[in-house]
Amino acid sequence: MPDRWRPAADWSPGPDDVIDVWRLDLMVREEDWTLLSTDETQRARRILVDNKRDQKVSARAHLRRILARYGNTDPAGLVFKYGEHGKPELTHHDELHFNLSHSRVVGLVAVTRGTRIGVDVEYRRENRALTDIANRFFSAAESSALRDLAPEARASAFYRAWAMKEAYLKAWGTGLSFASNRFTLDYVGDSAGRLVSTDMPGDDPDEWRFEDVPLRAGYTGAICFEGLKRPLRRWNV
Repeated sequence: MPDRWRPAADWSPGPDDVIDVWRLDLMVREEDWTLLSTDETQRARRILVDNKRDQKVSARAHLRRILARYGNTDPAGLVFKYGEHGKPELTHHDELHFNLSHSRVVGLVAVTRGTRIGVDVEYRRENRALTDIANRFFSAAESSALRDLAPEARASAFYRAWAMKEAYLKAWGTGLSFASNRFTLDYVGDSAGRLVSTDMPGDDPDEWRFEDVPLRAGYTGAICFEGLKRPLRRWNV
């Protein structure tokens, strides 16, 4: 993956196996509301905290604008269907796989064709009991790997592991129905992460690939996708 994020204006369709990763700055605009469906608008209005509601609306509007590029269609006209645990898909473009994640003012969208994909972005909160959290939500091997690190290295490793684990679960679309301690990642070091083992029924750890997504200071991003390694392009909205 090239180091730089290219402007959205430079985007053009790529090969079917390419993965496009889009970085979003979540600043809501009035026109964003006009792109949302009735159910999206209703869900957004139920969010009582103003900045969280605005970020949700901005993220969904960005998602619509991005996906509309691939179908050369109207963003407001896209129709989503939802899996058992809420993962969205496009009703009329089954071959297009995508995922959205956002945390505070940063969002990520990953788009590809023909294979499952998940994406996650995490804001690095300070002064958290990271090893205690890992003991609860990581597998035993992952928690042990975190404790073995020098204290100053734990925060970066923790959030890298967390983002990769979320991306894997989002690729599957399981929501909270599959516990995050039922699979193990090798996440320590400079190489791409690796799925070591999983209790996911019928899954093969060797089928999954992970990539870090470099973001602004204070944020960690990751994508997870199934199958052979794919070329990646990065776009800035």
